[in-house]
Amino acid sequence: MRKKKNEGDAGTKKRGVSGNQRDILISAIFSISAILGAFYWVTQVEQPRAMTQRITAVTGSNADHQAVVIRNLIQRMRARVASQAEHSGLTQLAASSPNRDTLKIYEESLRSAFPEAVSAQLIHIGPQGIADEKSQTNRLRNHIEIDLLSKTLTSKDVAVEAYNAQDTWLISFSQQVSPQLAVFVSFPASYFRSLLTGLAGEAFNHQLVQTYKKRREVVIAANNTEFKQYMESRPLPVPGWTVEVFPQQALIRSLETDTTLLWLVCLLCVALISASHAVFLIRSRSIPQSAPPAKKTIKTKAPAAVEPQPLPAAPSPTKAPTPSTNEPPPLPELDEGQATGLALSAFRAYDIRGRAERDLNDRSCELIGRAIGSEALARGESKILLGRDGRLSSPRIRRSLLTGLQSTGINVIDLGLIATPMLQFACRELNIGNGVMITGSHNPGDHNGMKIYLQYNTLAEDDIQALRRRIEDEEFSQGEGSLSQDTIQQRYINRIARDVVLAHPLKVVIDAGNGATSDTAPELFEELGCEVIPLFCEVDGNFPNHPPDPTIPANLSALQAAVAKHKADIGLAFDGDGDRLAVVSAGGRCPAADQLLMVLAEDVVNRNPGSQIIFDIKCSRLLHRNILELGGRPLMWKSGHAFMKQKMLETGAPLGGEFSGHIFFNERWYGFDDGMYTAARLLEALSLGGTTLDAALENLGSLFATGEILLPVADEKKFELIEAFKARQDFSDASITDIDGVRADFRSGWGLIRASNTGPAISLRFEADSETALQGIRNRFRGVLAEIDPTLADGL
Repeated sequence: MRKKKNEGDAGTKKRGVSGNQRDILISAIFSISAILGAFYWVTQVEQPRAMTQRITAVTGSNADHQAVVIRNLIQRMRARVASQAEHSGLTQLAASSPNRDTLKIYEESLRSAFPEAVSAQLIHIGPQGIADEKSQTNRLRNHIEIDLLSKTLTSKDVAVEAYNAQDTWLISFSQQVSPQLAVFVSFPASYFRSLLTGLAGEAFNHQLVQTYKKRREVVIAANNTEFKQYMESRPLPVPGWTVEVFPQQALIRSLETDTTLLWLVCLLCVALISASHAVFLIRSRSIPQSAPPAKKTIKTKAPAAVEPQPLPAAPSPTKAPTPSTNEPPPLPELDEGQATGLALSAFRAYDIRGRAERDLNDRSCELIGRAIGSEALARGESKILLGRDGRLSSPRIRRSLLTGLQSTGINVIDLGLIATPMLQFACRELNIGNGVMITGSHNPGDHNGMKIYLQYNTLAEDDIQALRRRIEDEEFSQGEGSLSQDTIQQRYINRIARDVVLAHPLKVVIDAGNGATSDTAPELFEELGCEVIPLFCEVDGNFPNHPPDPTIPANLSALQAAVAKHKADIGLAFDGDGDRLAVVSAGGRCPAADQLLMVLAEDVVNRNPGSQIIFDIKCSRLLHRNILELGGRPLMWKSGHAFMKQKMLETGAPLGGEFSGHIFFNERWYGFDDGMYTAARLLEALSLGGTTLDAALENLGSLFATGEILLPVADEKKFELIEAFKARQDFSDASITDIDGVRADFRSGWGLIRASNTGPAISLRFEADSETALQGIRNRFRGVLAEIDPTLADGL
């Protein structure tokens, strides 16, 4: 009987164990199913819905913006036609019943006012209107143009119509001059297509649609309507016209959510649930089948006292290790008697630069040429481009540099006197990624230097010092390189003219400062349709009119006067080698480069939502705020054109800029700093936006700020001083950025101290909400500086 009872108890226990295992398995299946179900819901239902909302919102925002831009453009065109119709000469002409020959004379002037038009006519109307036998409506192409003329005579306002004439879409504007005379101007739809293409960028395609009753006609078709389910349309001020905006693959990709992390979380949850349930399952199987044995009382003895053990002998004292630093070993100084005779201070952060006759003598330039040629050959290159600016010392430096280059066996293509961005353009256009530009950039006329490009990258920092070490070690290749000549100017102008479209001609004053852009800039902007007033556009290495640095306000006084005198729309100024831009507005304002970057960022981000805009550490905090408000992603980086180009390449950002005037376009251009291309894009943004530079600047806001303050410090001491400042500062109430010196962002403003990359100096800048806050931040920096060098603090 007892045996049966025991067997029954065992069976009950076995059944209990089996039930537990079943419950654990059911729990595991249910939990994993719930997680997979939730994952399916998020990825297949919730994420697509959220994605659709994001795409629709961004496309709608762009459609709103572009509708405003196109409305402004149409209003501009209407205003231009109306302005011609109100010309006093035409009013007198209409009153005198002109003959055909007289009309031809005035039509020539009308056509010159609309060079982009297919036709620009003066249509004479008979006393009885367009049905009169004396009416010149027979000069019009079809009944639609006659109807358009009738509309303007009835409304006495500028009438607009799109229509197909002989398989070509035209957009015509008509305006009455008097009851007997009307202006009739017709543009090809392709002209407006180029404007819309410029507006669209890579993120969107635009389409212009005209609806009449139930007939829908596509006047300008989008290149790609793949994602038409997300299309957004907006009405335009012309009856029946709408603009349709289609998002493109680039935008879709930028808005997609990366599900990698979600997958990992899902898999981790499944793994954790599986592991935990497996543990429970294993434990349930190991439950003992019989009752545990009775406990036994075990007597134990008190533990014996533990005798203290002697401590190990202390290690014998040793000399403390020398603390390591991140600083590279000091570079060896050269005595004047050494064969190289190199000026070490000329090898700077991102170029070689110094006094032409002191630091860049013939022997030094030849050695530098040998080092560059040898380095290019070591990288597997066989050709290198050579350009120079208009400085008096540039021809001499070219000869010595050329001797050194050819002696290594590398083949040289000489492009002659050009601007620095033209050399960088030539690297892309000729598919030769190596170049040397002889230029002193914005420095005084007695300075000169070299900007070096290998495999499409600007040499900087370690690469520049590697050239110096190659010279010291005499690691040179030997050979006999060839020399050939080529020109790049016309190809450069044509490339920009194909890319940039202005909504209407502008009157522009160009101050080339007697620098390397003197021959190219006026021709380029005339090609874009501008009326150009040249100022100091003759190459002269003496720079007789002003120093070649347009970022200094005093150097823009002549340009300001010329803009005012000629009532120009804008003034453009370029530095000595053309990679930096400064501008003067019609109202005489001289905005800083970070303000120009705000204007350009609005144009770029509106066409590329969510895009990253890079700016250097010296720029205003307003730039960061404005980029965020536009829907872009601001990124602060080191000062220096080489550092900025490398970051542009790394991030793929469409736009970047420095406070020093270097602005970089990666959208529709090549990512390098180019003053002339930047100026062209600025004119495009203003004309397409139907605004002026003065109006655009008014919308940016303003803060109290200093310019860049330079305090002289020896090259060998300036970096030590910045490190000392980092160690001594105690700005606990500020956010510190130390990618390039020390920038302290306080609640009311910010201050910056850094070592200059281009000369023996430290650079400071301050910005704040008020003059009081500005002085307070400046005083805090002065106080730290006074602990390090009181003399420098007095200069601040």
